[in-house]
Amino acid sequence: MQGLQVLVFAAVVVSTLAVDCSTQQDGIYEIGCRSFARCTGAKVTIVDCDKGMVYNNATGSCDDPHNVSPPCGVMKDCSNQKDGKYADMDQHCHSYYTCFDGKFLGHNPCPSTLVFNEELQTCDWAANVNPPCGTNKP
Repeated sequence: MQGLQVLVFAAVVVSTLAVDCSTQQDGIYEIGCRSFARCTGAKVTIVDCDKGMVYNNATGSCDDPHNVSPPCGVMKDCSNQKDGKYADMDQHCHSYYTCFDGKFLGHNPCPSTLVFNEELQTCDWAANVNPPCGTNKP
């Protein structure tokens, strides 16, 4: 359980750093499939979706996954996966999902020009990532 707490803490720290409300207009900004940032008066508030819910960028709020377009609305089977992050091939590697203890923890999109690099466990330029996600020739 301690590993999950560290994983959640790391996600919150990264999420908080991902949106700088001092440079953004007031509004809602997508962080990933399970949370979003609300900027009000240059201050950020991170909103985490309840268990079983995901962020719906069409409505700017948490919603049932059945109402949300891919990748956030698509659940992955992690029952036979090792703990880690995996490129979402259905989204041409422009997002990834996390498995922990045989459970699906959700999707995260990569910034628009990047793909997921499973080797490094982060989003990266396609030229640095081996196929099928990237164009690097090993």
